[in-house]
Amino acid sequence: MITYTYCMLLQVSYYTKEKKEIINSLVGLPFSLLDRFKLRGIGSQRFILQDCPNPELTNLFEHQTGVRYCNIELRPNGVIVWFRVKLDNWILVLPYHKLTIFKDNKALKLFLGKWKVTLIPAHGAKLNKLFVQKLISQKAKLLEPQGGPLN
Repeated sequence: MITYTYCMLLQVSYYTKEKKEIINSLVGLPFSLLDRFKLRGIGSQRFILQDCPNPELTNLFEHQTGVRYCNIELRPNGVIVWFRVKLDNWILVLPYHKLTIFKDNKALKLFLGKWKVTLIPAHGAKLNKLFVQKLISQKAKLLEPQGGPLN
């Protein structure tokens, strides 16, 4: 199995074994059903992909009109941002070890190298603070030293 260390943009309209391996090597296997209950869900509210200055994403959305909706899925070692372009499903796979998260009153901003994504809650909703706390605590849990916070 090949290990990847950086984020990836993948089309997942048709899931293949290779794509699953890539995703799992970047952000880990999906949470088990028991872990999903313990976390009280691993999915985010619906977001609008407001700002994405990356050339790859800009080219994808070039011919799409309307609102660009997306969702975030938590994984043990990172997050997956799911979105659609026309009839195709796409994901942006972001591992925690390089991910920077900013939150203000109205937006959630994810930065990883050249990837910069600004997400605002859809339909005038407020930003779900519980999900943001889960996201930050999952990242902190992964990056915490093995011996505890005070080695």
